[in-house]
Amino acid sequence: MHRFDGTKVVLRHIGDGVIVSNLGPTTDELWHAAHRNRNFYTYGAMGLCSSIALGMALSTREKVVSLDGDGSLLMNLGTIATIGREKPRNLVVVVWDNEEWGQTGHQPSHTATGTDLEQVARACGIPKTATVSNEEDLDEMVRAAMTSDGPWFIVAKIQEAGYMAVAPIEPEVTLHRIRESFLGPAQAAGH
Repeated sequence: MHRFDGTKVVLRHIGDGVIVSNLGPTTDELWHAAHRNRNFYTYGAMGLCSSIALGMALSTREKVVSLDGDGSLLMNLGTIATIGREKPRNLVVVVWDNEEWGQTGHQPSHTATGTDLEQVARACGIPKTATVSNEEDLDEMVRAAMTSDGPWFIVAKIQEAGYMAVAPIEPEVTLHRIRESFLGPAQAAGH
């Protein structure tokens, strides 16, 4: 499965929900698949995607989906433990696991040599977990995650494809858009 195809699977089920996307190809592919006001692109924040999504999930009742990467998540394993402690019912973490640090030179990540992020999540107290390697299984898990309480932690094993054009993302505009999508234009102007 390729990340772009997996991203389109997630988009089929998200409705008007919030997506927080990891830096680099994850953000680029989300932007190319469906640029929306409810997308929060995290350029330059390697290791923080699921932490940002956790913060959002704790401050709203809406579903929040994190599209993270194995390399990024490995840089901040504490976020998995915090998700397990806080147990936000509205958080869905999807980890695109290509078994490498694609943004820093395609070095093998720990998942290439045996680290099982689903087992890490389970050990941290996240009961609803899965590992998938095709679009059909991802579709089934995302559908379940969007229609039931979580937190959910879905590891999606992917193969890299060529990178898409860099999305024209401006961090300040992204922040304004996502804030406005939660508050509405009149409230956002006052913050």
